[in-house]
Amino acid sequence: MSARRFLHHLNQVVTPLGDSMQRVASCFTEALTARLTATLTNSPNSSTPKHFTSYPPISLENLKIYQILYQACPYIKFAHFTANQTIFEAFETEERVHVIDLDILQGYQWPTFMQALAARPGGAPFLRITGVGTPPELVRETGQRLTELAHSLHVPFEFHPVGESVDNLQPHMFHRRVGEALAVNSVNRLHRVSGNYLGNLIGMIRDQAPNIVTLVEQEASHNGPYFLGRFLEALHYYSAIFDSLDATFPADSPERAKLEQYIFAPEIRNIVACEGPERMERHERLEKWRKIMEGKGFKGVALSANAVTQSKSLLGLYPCDGYRLTEDRGCLLLGWQDRAIIAASAWRC
Repeated sequence: MSARRFLHHLNQVVTPLGDSMQRVASCFTEALTARLTATLTNSPNSSTPKHFTSYPPISLENLKIYQILYQACPYIKFAHFTANQTIFEAFETEERVHVIDLDILQGYQWPTFMQALAARPGGAPFLRITGVGTPPELVRETGQRLTELAHSLHVPFEFHPVGESVDNLQPHMFHRRVGEALAVNSVNRLHRVSGNYLGNLIGMIRDQAPNIVTLVEQEASHNGPYFLGRFLEALHYYSAIFDSLDATFPADSPERAKLEQYIFAPEIRNIVACEGPERMERHERLEKWRKIMEGKGFKGVALSANAVTQSKSLLGLYPCDGYRLTEDRGCLLLGWQDRAIIAASAWRC
């Protein structure tokens, strides 16, 4: 009853269209309401009802919203540019190269990579991309667009669609070929792989003997065993993101409202309201990923000076001066003010 009273009061004072603190508080109030409702309707050992945890299905509208985020904030571009530079350098002298993208989505990462290959002295190598993701038709559409782009750039190219969730991958789906240099790329994806399968997946990747593995993940600890710790960590983390959106968009921007309500609010709701297998947003900090990767036989590869320079140039394209780039033992972290938001690292066997 006390929780209901407090939530009722919060609902009177927060608004999804106020200042950044009110907006983030509105998302957390909604998430706490969903958690309380689940607590009242479920037995202690049951999982959260599906209608509190499900994400909006991938649709054309949702993809347009992701495109807004891609253009407005440097977080995803930083992930793509840093990973691309690292893969490009690993492929420097190779004539046949293969990239396995564990979450291809619309393939935004790869046009600039293809352009860099096309400009390589001596011509582009043969490039093959294995794109993993769901639904299968989206993966095939992405492959068609990339094939057309490669043709226009005169890059010899082949696309192999794998219309599966990462949790369902099997070694034969990687389609490894003798004589190809291999890179495996994961951007904001591995944290959603269930704990039991994560070790198996990383072991499968290691067994493919890749030249390089690029790993980008949210720099946050949202996978602890205690609710209060997760809640406070998420509150600080998403407050920083909402502050960066506040510095990027006017208060009445409909694009900003879409980003907050369709991308970040579902993440917050999942972290706060869900337990057990229904909680998919299991973000971990870089230090934890180091332990996971090293425990599976990988060694860290320091990101190059070119990757650092490129990231600094990227931040120079944005009018806000609150973004910060830091280095940590060969890895790069992008943050807002004093809060790290996303971490990029590279690995090899």
